[in-house]
Amino acid sequence: MSVYVTVGSTGFDELVKAVCARPFLQCLATRGFRQLCVQYGSSEDAFTPLQTGPGAFGIAVEGFDYTSSPQRFIEKADLVICHAGTGSILEALHSRKPTIVVVNRGLMDNHQDEIAQELAERGYVVKTEVGGLAGAVTGGAYNRLMPYPNADPQPIGEILDEETLY
Repeated sequence: MSVYVTVGSTGFDELVKAVCARPFLQCLATRGFRQLCVQYGSSEDAFTPLQTGPGAFGIAVEGFDYTSSPQRFIEKADLVICHAGTGSILEALHSRKPTIVVVNRGLMDNHQDEIAQELAERGYVVKTEVGGLAGAVTGGAYNRLMPYPNADPQPIGEILDEETLY
């Protein structure tokens, strides 16, 4: 089983450091995960993976800064862990992947927290902060999330028809 972590187009040093740390890797191993892929954005200096082996609890860790096709990494994952950016959250939800959203308290604006909270209250994601990430994985609540509904393109089409016909 594999985990994909993404911080999007920015950086989130605290999250990247946390997912590379021994306690988190041990947590993943106890839940049966064997691969961890980290998209670390501008947090390259925070990405310090342990080598696969006993110290890394048998977890193969790889990472990269950016990709133009995050969907291919999401599709391979059994669990997505992402920052609370709307784009990253929606990519995971539209792929119907269990998603843990990690709020970055270092940001000035709390709109990401509000979005993550609303989606968590509706049962689509598990919301946590970096300090609670291992507990969110260990607790396994991500296995009981509701699938995010598919978008209905009809209203947009109707609006476009109305605007172009008149």
